[in-house]
Amino acid sequence: MGILALTVRVGTVDAPTNEVSAQMQRVLTTADVLPRDRLAFWYDVASKVFPDHEFSLQGPSTFNATLHHAALGQIEIIHVDGVGIRQSTRSAAHIAHGEDDVFFLCLQVSGNGAVSQDGRDAAIGPGDFALLDAQRPNTARFAGAYKQVVLKIPHRALKARLTPSSQLTARAVQHTNGLGGLVSEYIRLLPSRIALLQPMEKARIAEHVLDLVALSLASHSTDERPSLSSARAVALLQLRTVIEARLHDPSLDPETAAAAAGISVRYANALLANEGMSLQRLIVARRLDRCRRALEDPAQGHRSIGEIAYAWGFSNVSHFTRRFKAAFGSAPRDYRAARQA
Repeated sequence: MGILALTVRVGTVDAPTNEVSAQMQRVLTTADVLPRDRLAFWYDVASKVFPDHEFSLQGPSTFNATLHHAALGQIEIIHVDGVGIRQSTRSAAHIAHGEDDVFFLCLQVSGNGAVSQDGRDAAIGPGDFALLDAQRPNTARFAGAYKQVVLKIPHRALKARLTPSSQLTARAVQHTNGLGGLVSEYIRLLPSRIALLQPMEKARIAEHVLDLVALSLASHSTDERPSLSSARAVALLQLRTVIEARLHDPSLDPETAAAAAGISVRYANALLANEGMSLQRLIVARRLDRCRRALEDPAQGHRSIGEIAYAWGFSNVSHFTRRFKAAFGSAPRDYRAARQA
């Protein structure tokens, strides 16, 4: 597990272990495993949440780790409590054998370490967070015991908000402008609150987290800034927030979305042009994505295609079916059957 490389420094923070345990599912603990077997046990179980990597230990007898996991919309949250790890490496060989179209955003809750990626290094201390692209080699080094909250973010989710750039890795970011500190505090609260949220609330909060992360990275990158200025990024964030909050409303259209965000349709389309998107296409794309996720969810298998379509703002099932097939290559019924099989 390579741990991140764009850093935001805030004050020391921590979350009580019992709060995390109560709100998230425990995936792994090595406490009940013989010391000589712990590393093999880690590789076997941790691969369910982290891509392939290699550990070097301070000593087999000192290694101990616990993982907790929870889903927040399209984001995965992983709480790591570890000790005895000297270095974690994700090499080109690991990448060649995996399909890991994800970023990791890691918040250092306690302990200290350092990360390297793309020829740069960054120190990580309590309250720092950083971004890592799992598709490129990286190294993380740890000093003693540590705790982290790691967000596992699909490539498409962050790239839809932020111009992809290798310059975003291993770049120290100061919290003095307030945005980095805000994002860090927000992420820190998630493990102890996530089980209290309803599924729709989780999905909406995930979109807000992604928007805040993208805005933070855009504001703090130095050598190669994303194309949006701060003012335009804030306007785009507000526009996306309005759309996500009202996707279920069939009356949501470009005019009402732009008005609710306090901008014109023309300006909204200009903001989205950087992504090859228009306001109308964005609304439809977000509705289709929500429907797609509902069709993939076994817990929603009892809901009809029409019920799902209506719930996310489509007013005509035939229109929805045509749009869905054009976007995902198969009709909704066939898509659901294939995924759930």
